[in-house]
Amino acid sequence: MWIARFVSLLITAVLCGCSTTATLFPVDGPMTKLSPLPVLTATVDGITGNTGDISLVMPDGEACKGRWSSIAPMAYGHSTASATGSATSGMASAWATVYGSGFSMANVPGVNKGEAVLVGDRGTVIQVEFYTGSGTANGTGVAKDNKGNTWKVLF
Repeated sequence: MWIARFVSLLITAVLCGCSTTATLFPVDGPMTKLSPLPVLTATVDGITGNTGDISLVMPDGEACKGRWSSIAPMAYGHSTASATGSATSGMASAWATVYGSGFSMANVPGVNKGEAVLVGDRGTVIQVEFYTGSGTANGTGVAKDNKGNTWKVLF
């Protein structure tokens, strides 16, 4: 009996320590004007759990670090209706920039919503929202920084 518990704890510890990468592709803002287009790669630790560390290095060498966390299962969708107004604050404007104004989300089993905030050693702050399949390291999302950039995020 104690062997089964030990093996279970060992497997849990190994899985919670898993890491993956997230790729950030600029879609709006000053970074889209650079050539070549700066594609960022973030290291995301503990991805099969509910929280962990996240870090990346900006094209100018600024190191950004933070934490991510995911919540109860969520799902996303896209309607054919168009918005009459524009989303100008929060992450809603990032989702609209990347996926269009008809993007929506709802509670559905199997898809988890996550958020992260990274702070750079030179003042950059990056806010990230993403969705992953429950128990997987695969997902998609958006990111915005305090310098006017918006990215599409892929796990």
